[in-house]
Amino acid sequence: MNAGHPKLLWLPLAPFERDALKTALKGAGLPHDDIDAPGRWFWRFEENDVPIGFGGIEVHGDDGLLRIVTLPMLRHRGLGGAIADALEGETVALGCRALWVAVGGEAPFFAERGYLPCRPDAVPADIVKSLPPGADTVMMKRLG
Repeated sequence: MNAGHPKLLWLPLAPFERDALKTALKGAGLPHDDIDAPGRWFWRFEENDVPIGFGGIEVHGDDGLLRIVTLPMLRHRGLGGAIADALEGETVALGCRALWVAVGGEAPFFAERGYLPCRPDAVPADIVKSLPPGADTVMMKRLG
């Protein structure tokens, strides 16, 4: 599914990588103090042995909340899309039927991948609790 990035590799986050993940999430304006809480799964992504970013899924029953961070110097190369594709597959494997994301300024990126804007009252309560402060646009994609 990563046709443009055939050497994309994702590995479960090692304990010693958690500080780097927190820094990357904080820099992207995403929640970062909760990465050790239950129901959260994070991966380190690399291509050709070069770290490119992190991704994670927070699972609440049939719903997942997506977090993607591509390292700043590697943005706008299609890597975020490859990470999103990989995480969507992982989300299905974790039993989720819908994937939610607080898009910030990335609404076109997620719209290209089939995510649709949601009314605030349509977002499940468990997902709302985990959204970053001030999240104004939430999008959702049905999976599986």
